[in-house]
Amino acid sequence: MFSVCLGAFLAPAALSAQTMIPFEQGGKWGYKNAQGEVIVEAKYAEASSAVDGYGLVARESDDDVLMWGVVTSDGAEALPLDYVYVDLCNEGIVAVYRGPVDDDSLYFDDGLWWFVDLADPGRDMGPRYSVVGPFVDGVAWVGSSFSKPVKRQMRVMPIMDKKGKPTGEENIIFGVSQSFMLEDMFIPDDSGKVVIPDGEWMLVDRDGKAVTDPDRTYEAVGMFEDGLAWVKRGGLFGFINQQGEEVIPVIYPMVQDAPGSHPAALLMRPENGAVRWVMNGDGKTAWLNEKGEVVIDFTDSDGRVSVFDKVDESMWDY
Repeated sequence: MFSVCLGAFLAPAALSAQTMIPFEQGGKWGYKNAQGEVIVEAKYAEASSAVDGYGLVARESDDDVLMWGVVTSDGAEALPLDYVYVDLCNEGIVAVYRGPVDDDSLYFDDGLWWFVDLADPGRDMGPRYSVVGPFVDGVAWVGSSFSKPVKRQMRVMPIMDKKGKPTGEENIIFGVSQSFMLEDMFIPDDSGKVVIPDGEWMLVDRDGKAVTDPDRTYEAVGMFEDGLAWVKRGGLFGFINQQGEEVIPVIYPMVQDAPGSHPAALLMRPENGAVRWVMNGDGKTAWLNEKGEVVIDFTDSDGRVSVFDKVDESMWDY
């Protein structure tokens, strides 16, 4: 499960139950609480919606480039405003970026991302990467050496009026919701589809140490769901758990949720243990449990059970 962005700085904010609401005054931004009282002075060039006691704010540098940091509900700067961008606030850790930004500040490329623990912002959390994902249950995906340039976008959402129509303004997205996907970070192509090029991906822990084998990186990865994430290596797919173990080996031409996969027409009930489907080279599908054990063996199927297979009907939702 995703958690909100928590850390040592959150304690006073949580105890006082303050809500950080961005407000503008004299062309600058700050925060008020639910009672309309100013809790963070309006002195910033930009301010995001808050995430449980944290707000993403920016200042204008001498060369008119926005530099970003993090403030708390008592006005303290949990992270100095020294970064080209800050994002993915989750589990008390943020991703920070330094490097080029396009003229419209919509996306970042050719720079480096790394992690900062808001409870200890002076601690170096390890190497720098081309792309990083959010921390979920103590682990995060990191990627480098992509086959083509990767454009990482600033995450924003439109502000709607009371009638549900866009106002033309946007809110900066700082925290990470349960619906977050890695694709949310990247710019769509001309067809509107997000395609993340193959690179070298691995899983790291809160100390920046590799959880998966750094000498056997993955070409592409997916988000964790129910404790498993699809991975790709050598053009084949499998699944790993959050301990970095390949519980379903990377030997299949296609697996559930991977790019190009189709949704199963019938889904197994969780109590029967089947959590993912895999497809072999003959186009047959099998359903496996979280340990990689076969629940239903390979059958000619596009998600429907073949009439030639005997299957307990209680295992399926219609």
